[in-house]
Amino acid sequence: MSSNGTAVVTGAGQGIGRAIAARLVADGYDVLALDVNADLLAEVGRIVGCRTAVVDVTDDDAVAGLVGEAPECRVLVNNAAIQRYQDLLHTTHEDMRTVLDVNVIGPVLMAQALVPVMAANGGGVVVNLSSITSRAHASSTSLYPASKAAINQLTQAMAVEFAPLGVRCNAVGPGTVLTEGTSGHFGDEGARAAIAGVLPINRMGQPEDIANAVSFLCSDDASWITGQTLFVDGGYTAAHGQFFRWARKAPR
Repeated sequence: MSSNGTAVVTGAGQGIGRAIAARLVADGYDVLALDVNADLLAEVGRIVGCRTAVVDVTDDDAVAGLVGEAPECRVLVNNAAIQRYQDLLHTTHEDMRTVLDVNVIGPVLMAQALVPVMAANGGGVVVNLSSITSRAHASSTSLYPASKAAINQLTQAMAVEFAPLGVRCNAVGPGTVLTEGTSGHFGDEGARAAIAGVLPINRMGQPEDIANAVSFLCSDDASWITGQTLFVDGGYTAAHGQFFRWARKAPR
């Protein structure tokens, strides 16, 4: 086992989750990567060099079974999430329940299973993945923004409740990050260049940008930080006023 203990990363089959798993392996953790897609996990295990397990974060029994897989757990990264691109008037009950179960209830179940393990190991860190959509809503995204706003509040609740156990909890809110899962929504190279052009830092995010922020929050350098949501978005959430000025100048 690594001297840093075990880091459990959900939704680690691709994109941001895979990048987080790779970064935590580089940081010296014994990483247990979780996903519902066995084929993606097999590739992650081979490329990243970590342990893997097929786990649905909404399955109480499967999540509870992780205690035996990660007895030295010191880090939990709740990255697993699901999106439904629908307007609210046409979102089905089933889809609403699925989004809330995976995005909100899943992180709670994971914490219920692994925070006691962290406490027994002398403490640890939980990092939840939020989103810029928790602050800047886009149409036809159903309950996804609401679920990520819930993550921001859940992070604060976890920080307060887990602090006596020696466990810190923070969140990272990615901006427009180009991954396998999001590439289809950002259009061709021209469209992506246009998106990058309105960001203060003038580029779209990469999964490694998010992984770097997670790594920092898991480190001793962040030992007095808890209950915070760090938006890693190239300046998007800071530039709303600028976007409105651009919109007023745009041809109609």
